[in-house]
Amino acid sequence: MAAAPRAAAPTRIEELRPFYDEVAKCGKCGFCQPACPVYRATSIESHVARGKNALFRNLIEGRTVMDEQLTEAFENCLLCRACTANCFSAVKTDRLVVAFRESYARRFGRPWVQRWIFRNLLPSPGRMACVIRLAWAARRLGLVDAANRLGLLAMINPKLPKALALRDEVPAGFLRDRLRTTVPTPPQPRLRVGYWISCGFNYMLPEVGEATVRELTRQGAAVTVLKNACCGLPVYGYGDLEGARALARRNIDSLGDLDRFDFVVSECGSCSGHLKEYPGLLAGDPEYSVRAARLVRKVRAFTELLVELVGVDPADLQPVEAVVTYHDPCHMTERYQGVVSQPREIIRAVPGVDFRELNEADACCGAAGSYTVMHNDISMKILERKTGNVEHTGAGILITECPACIMQLALGARRRGLDIEVLSVSQLLERARREQGGA
Repeated sequence: MAAAPRAAAPTRIEELRPFYDEVAKCGKCGFCQPACPVYRATSIESHVARGKNALFRNLIEGRTVMDEQLTEAFENCLLCRACTANCFSAVKTDRLVVAFRESYARRFGRPWVQRWIFRNLLPSPGRMACVIRLAWAARRLGLVDAANRLGLLAMINPKLPKALALRDEVPAGFLRDRLRTTVPTPPQPRLRVGYWISCGFNYMLPEVGEATVRELTRQGAAVTVLKNACCGLPVYGYGDLEGARALARRNIDSLGDLDRFDFVVSECGSCSGHLKEYPGLLAGDPEYSVRAARLVRKVRAFTELLVELVGVDPADLQPVEAVVTYHDPCHMTERYQGVVSQPREIIRAVPGVDFRELNEADACCGAAGSYTVMHNDISMKILERKTGNVEHTGAGILITECPACIMQLALGARRRGLDIEVLSVSQLLERARREQGGA
C-alpha cells in the first residue's frame, strides 16, 4: 500500500460504519493473543486482533487518523482467522482488516504495479503465462542470479530476492501445458470432475497437479481441465473487492454449464476455500450470487472428494516406510472449509506410514500468499516456530495441501537443515502406487 500523508485531524471513516456492530463485540479480553502467529512473533499490540479492533473502532468514531502507522498494523495480518476461532464473541477480524485495506486504497490509491497485476494480469491466464515464462527464461539463463549478485533486484524491489528464494529450481513447463495432452479418460467413468488449476501449482509446482489428476483418473474420474483464471483470493486479501468480484464473475462465466460436472475439484486449499466464499463475495449481485451458490455445491477440496465419494483402499497401495506429519493450510482448517480429518485419513491409509500429529498443526506457517515476501522477517519467525514443531515429530515427510505452504515449509526445512520432504497428499499416494510398479 502507498503511504498516506498524516491528516490534519481525525475524521469519521463513514464506509467503515456498517462494521460497527461487529467491531463493538470485541471485549478486549486478549484471548486472541496466544492464537495469533504474528503477535507471537512480535508481541506488538497492534498486530493482534484486539489492537486492530480498537484502532478500527476509533476510525469509525473519529478518534484516530487513517495514516501510515495504522497501515502497518492492518498489513500485519495473515487473515488466518485464528483470532476468530479463539474469540468468545467470534469477532470476524479478518473481514475488518480487508475492509480497512479497501478503505485505505480508496483514499490514497494503490501502487500502479499492484493495480496492473490485479486488473490486467490475474484475470488473463494467457498474459500471466507470458510474463512468468519470461521470468523463468531469465532465471534459466542466469540473468536473475547475476542481477541478484549485483544488487539490481534489490534496487528494483528490496523484496524481490526473498520472493525468488521460495522456489530454488525452474519447473519444466506449466501444469496447464502439461495436462493438455496427458489427461486420459477412464473407459467407464464413475465421476465427471472439473479440475480447477491453482496459480501456484500451475506456475511453480506443476508436478503436484499432475499427481492429483493422475489419482483422480485412477479413481475413475473423467477429468476436464477448467479454463479458470486466478480464484481472486490475493486480490480480495489486499482489499480490492471490486477486482475480486470481477474475477469471481469471470470464473463463473468460464465454467459454463455446471451440469457438465459432478464436482469441481482443487488440491489447493486456498482455491477451494475461496471458491466456497464466492456467494458471500457476490451477495449484492442477484444473478451471480445464485450462480455462485450453485458452484459451491459442487466445489470440493481434493482430499474431501476422495474420502466423501471415492475412498482410498490400503489394499491398492504398497508400503511407504516413513514417519509422516501433516500441516493444515489455513483455508483447510475448521476456520474455513473444515477439511481436517480427510487428509489425515488418507495419509493413515498408506501402509508403512507412521503418522505423527504435528503440534500446532493448524497454525499458519507464515506464507499467507505474499506475506512471506512483504513481511519476510516476521514470516521467518513464524516459520521457525512451525519447523521447530516439525522437527520435534521426527518426520521424514511433511504433507500439506497448498502451494504457498509447500514452498514456505520447504524453505523452512532448508533453513533449519532438516532432511525432510514436503509433499502433497496426491504425491504421497503416487509414491505408494509407484512402489507397487504403478504409473
